[in-house]
Amino acid sequence: MLNTKKRGILASAGALVTAVALAFGGAAAANAAPATNAPERSGLVITKLEQPEATGDAATGRPLETLPGETIEGVSFTAHRVPLDTTKGATSHEAQQEIAGISLAEAQQRVDAVQTWAPEQTRSGKTDGAGEIRWVGASATEGDLGAGLWLIRETATPAGVVAAGDFLVALPLTEPTKKETWLDTVYVYPKNHTISGTKTVANADKLVVGDTVTWTVSIKNPSPRDPATGKPVAVEMFQITDELAADYLALAKGLDSVTAQLTEPNTPSPKTVDLVAGDAGDYTTALAGNTVTVTFTATGLAKLAENAAFDATVKLETTVLKQGSIKNIAQFTTSASQPKKNTTEAEIKYGDYQLVKDTEGAPKGTDVSLAGAEFMVFADKATAEAALKGDSTARKAALKPETGGHTDGVWSTDETGKVLITGLRYSEHADGAPVAKQGYWLVETKALESHQLLTAPVEFFVNDTSGTQTAQVIVNQYDRGGFVLPLTGGTGTLMLTVAGIALLAIVLIVARRRRQAAE
Repeated sequence: MLNTKKRGILASAGALVTAVALAFGGAAAANAAPATNAPERSGLVITKLEQPEATGDAATGRPLETLPGETIEGVSFTAHRVPLDTTKGATSHEAQQEIAGISLAEAQQRVDAVQTWAPEQTRSGKTDGAGEIRWVGASATEGDLGAGLWLIRETATPAGVVAAGDFLVALPLTEPTKKETWLDTVYVYPKNHTISGTKTVANADKLVVGDTVTWTVSIKNPSPRDPATGKPVAVEMFQITDELAADYLALAKGLDSVTAQLTEPNTPSPKTVDLVAGDAGDYTTALAGNTVTVTFTATGLAKLAENAAFDATVKLETTVLKQGSIKNIAQFTTSASQPKKNTTEAEIKYGDYQLVKDTEGAPKGTDVSLAGAEFMVFADKATAEAALKGDSTARKAALKPETGGHTDGVWSTDETGKVLITGLRYSEHADGAPVAKQGYWLVETKALESHQLLTAPVEFFVNDTSGTQTAQVIVNQYDRGGFVLPLTGGTGTLMLTVAGIALLAIVLIVARRRRQAAE
């Protein structure tokens, strides 16, 4: 059974009684109708709602025509009849006087002291799809509750629902507009603060495996509002966990890679409140295997309540270790007994491009090796063109994915003319979403033997199929241009030259004889 400290969500016992249960007609249970007419049993219907921004009117015990918030399914409650000192019936005047003087804290102490409960002294249930628990009817274990003071305790909440505190209901309850009659069934509307979270990633300019990518976890401020005062109060705990994808991500600087702050939501230039890490600060960090845990301290929980309009934001700087489709979510909770809720998912993608090399113009029968051509990759055309001209500064800007052993950024073709350029960000996926194409530019820095270098950079794109593509073939021209000297002792071009001179001499002799004959 949960103790008072664990349930200490709201600021005071009086606030719990007033805000979440009933106003007892605006005063206390002692203001009920004369006890002589009081029924021995009453129905109780609990409707669990999300906490609205504004505090609504106090409940009267009658059903509401319009609910002031969304209902919540899956919240578990127990109800215990608070033991009384009087030996008289619970509807007696003495019992009413005693009930009127019992605070929430005292009621909790009396309930916690009971070791065993008789079936008619307790109830349990979970809110249904309509957010309701209905203890109505003749059943001794599921129906109407006996007269007296009942402590209603929330024992479990679904993920993303901040646990609320205990509240009291006195039964029976007078009809609020007709003080001489009683309500057959009492309706109460306790409320819970609900939270949600998002996960985003920034890698638009992080083009290669080995780069540092920043993931951001943003959680709606978990601090609930005290319905009696409307002021935020500290939640009992707040913890965020993030399991990094095994083999794909690692903290770039250990736990120093994890930072937290409070951030103004939905604002182009948000205000922020920096948080301090450490046991004496606002939050602590821990790493177990691939899981990062951020736990807010009592100081941090108080700071959350002081800045209730700000979201809690945790940033993790991670190194991309391996290419692939890398998905990541975070989880959060506000109670040790509460299931964790997931944030939205963020994804980064890194992949391959297969270069296919071929030759053109080689003499028939020439055995051409396609191995040994070397390439570098650049992020933009202008840098690639400068690198092609031999600009050393430009060449230093070549992309160097830390994968496949190619950390120097130089890629060589194999005997088949292929090379797999690995570890590049997908061209049309960045910051966790589709984006305009990021082209990559291929520059040949060393040609195949007896071939000419490519005269211009070649653009390519990385996607799901680029690592196996064979359609884009990059062709080198076999080098046959220029005047080629003959080999010593050979014929070749020398024979062609001699033949040409002899032919020219014959033409000149014939032309001279014709001219002499004409004279």
